[in-house]
Amino acid sequence: MRLHSKPFQIKLGLFVLGIVVILAVVWSNWLLIEEIRKDARKQVEFLAKAYSDAINKSEGNDIRYVMDYLLPSINFPIIITNPDEIYAYKNINVEAEEGSPQFQEELKRIEARMDEAFDPLPVIWNEQQISEIHFGDPEIVGQIQWLPYFEVGGVLIFVLFGFLGFQLIRKSERNFIWAGMARETAHQLGTPISSLLGWLKLLEDGDEDLPALIAGMDQDIHRLNEISDRFHKIGSKPQFKKVNLMTIAASVCDYMQSRVSSRSGVKIETSGAAVEIRAEETLISWAIENLIKNAIDATHRRGGKIEITIQELPGQAILEIRDNGQGISRSLRRNIFRPGFSTKTRGWGLGLSLTRRIVEEIHSGSVRLVRSKPGETIFRITLKK
Repeated sequence: MRLHSKPFQIKLGLFVLGIVVILAVVWSNWLLIEEIRKDARKQVEFLAKAYSDAINKSEGNDIRYVMDYLLPSINFPIIITNPDEIYAYKNINVEAEEGSPQFQEELKRIEARMDEAFDPLPVIWNEQQISEIHFGDPEIVGQIQWLPYFEVGGVLIFVLFGFLGFQLIRKSERNFIWAGMARETAHQLGTPISSLLGWLKLLEDGDEDLPALIAGMDQDIHRLNEISDRFHKIGSKPQFKKVNLMTIAASVCDYMQSRVSSRSGVKIETSGAAVEIRAEETLISWAIENLIKNAIDATHRRGGKIEITIQELPGQAILEIRDNGQGISRSLRRNIFRPGFSTKTRGWGLGLSLTRRIVEEIHSGSVRLVRSKPGETIFRITLKK
């Protein structure tokens, strides 16, 4: 149940965040429009006052200043009406011929539409209203009103394509991981099964000591059981218990040393403190084994040496795996933990990605490449005690 609730909570959180972002965009756009409208009204109020003052003073220079300078500076639609007719207008687009009845009717409709949004301002002469100034939104307001829709629409389109792309990538990775896990399972099972077949052949031939055959078969059967347990636990809730990290590391090293060809001359050694940690023993041994396998592949030449050291620090244990192999080139280091990445011709690139999942996601520790160069590569696992 928890496995399904977490993705739902993430999706719900993203949905709520998206709604908040959309509301924020719309709100900020509305505030901007209101500021522009307030500025337009202030300009009209100033124009109405200046016009009224000029008429009351009956000075031609003041009236010309209003008509020649103030009125042309207005950048929004404006209509000045006398009680019975339209006296003047500016920034009004009418398709009908000027002076025609259709032209007047269109101006009246525009005037009525303006009055729905803004109250007209009176022009006063001798304490009487002689005309009204009607005004509407600046042209930029109409453009800004559509801006949030374009912004939100653009973001939604981007998110949609991003989501579809992410789904395709995730599906591809999931298919690859399934195929890789199937191959890894076959690879893990292959060694003990081949060994068992060999023991059976020897048993049929009757050339070997029976107790030795039984001991060898028992070891391989135990290995098969361990492999089954690994794949079961990697996908289920781990059961932590106190385990000795040195004991686990030594057991893995002994097993890997027994599987290394004697002709390679690779030596695997362990040293350090016997530190107890809370961990899932089967999974931790798998993580260590994956790193040792990579070290063996890197030290295929004769005289290869792999050292596992364990150090105890306050609240944590540190395990380092050092080899004297060929090293990892700098251009490849950022990808070594990525699922599917492998420098081997027949590799599936799951070993290090599984190790990272076991150490970091399951045990809340860390695994990283400390340094690498020809002759020295060090991986470090840090685990909580």
